Amino acid sequence: MNGVQQISTVHDIALITFNKAPAKLDFISHIFTAFSEGGINIDMISQTPPQGEFVNLSFTVEGDSLASALAIIAKLREDYPSIKPMVSSGNCKISLFGEEMREQPGVAASAIAAVAKAQTEILVITTSEIDISFLFTEANYHDALVSLEETFGIKA
Repeated sequence: MNGVQQISTVHDIALITFNKAPAKLDFISHIFTAFSEGGINIDMISQTPPQGEFVNLSFTVEGDSLASALAIIAKLREDYPSIKPMVSSGNCKISLFGEEMREQPGVAASAIAAVAKAQTEILVITTSEIDISFLFTEANYHDALVSLEETFGIKA
């Protein structure tokens, strides 16, 4: 077995990134609370280790939530004028799922090698014990998907 039982995809994903955001948990909590109160589901979350007083924080929302997300970001900027969010819309998520990932080394290595073979760029990677999710631009999505399907012998 190769560790992957299923490949799934989601289109129209927006990536929101706060570069050099305050590393304080009350700030990060404030961001996620604002999105929760706005009824927006956050999916992929990626944070760098603190770099002094700052972190880079990225997360994804569904594309149909983007207008509401932008309104929340505008409000956050009123409270924290130094933050400079970046928003990228129209992205695609490819997720690899497999219960065997818990015990099988090398699944992530194989997946990243497959994406490298397709000569695509990954915007964000998130993982759990049984899931690896990649975010791609629409332009890179198809080639990455084909390479992952070939590598793991599974169709999305």
